Amino acid sequence: MKTIILCAFVAGAFALVASAQNPNITWGTPTTISGTSDVSTTGTFVGSWGPGDDWGGTLRSDYYPVNGVTFAAYGSGPFGSWVSTSGLDDRYGSYANPNTADANYNYVLQTAIYSYGEPISLTWGGMTPGDTYQLEFWVNDGRNSVTAERSETLTGGANASAALAFGTGPNGTGPGQFILGTFVADNTGQETITLNPSGGADIGASAQVNLLQLRDITSVPEPSTIGLFAAGMVMLLGVVRRKNVSA
Repeated sequence: MKTIILCAFVAGAFALVASAQNPNITWGTPTTISGTSDVSTTGTFVGSWGPGDDWGGTLRSDYYPVNGVTFAAYGSGPFGSWVSTSGLDDRYGSYANPNTADANYNYVLQTAIYSYGEPISLTWGGMTPGDTYQLEFWVNDGRNSVTAERSETLTGGANASAALAFGTGPNGTGPGQFILGTFVADNTGQETITLNPSGGADIGASAQVNLLQLRDITSVPEPSTIGLFAAGMVMLLGVVRRKNVSA
């Protein structure tokens, strides 16, 4: 009996640790890539990831900032030293130009790491327990109507996102999509996301990541909080003015 209880306790402890390393991410709505304002500047920059060198070894995402954010080749901050990864099988540097008004943004979105059909899993650490983080993720592959049949959902903890389209627009030649997700770091300071790919009638599934960004938004007040503060200040000024008039 004691052995059974001990085994159950150990199993429960491992389950607790596993779940603690993967906080639930609250996902926003996938949004079609359109311009530099896509790149969030909310809160404090923590880290970014770009797909690295071109095959010639000279072109790097580090040299092409977008909206003040540099997507570091091979990653910066928590993305510079992954806790673990799986499914990062290959790299491709000739995805379609998303044709935004910014040349740097167009350039860095034309390269990605992809899988040979299986999901991609990314685990990073180094975050401050209890802080609130914003994750931004991009996928882009608008080469033609066949490749545009691909999509993927992102899982963080128990929550899955809506499907991100690899290509949008007529005949699939439009740009891909990005998504924002927020979560609170647990006591391990780690998080895991899984890219779950889907294919179509003419092409198989392939998980893909073009760009990543992580920001600490702990100190950023909610819009409702800002509104309440502003309303309170207006009321306070009104009271002060009435006192001055009566005096």
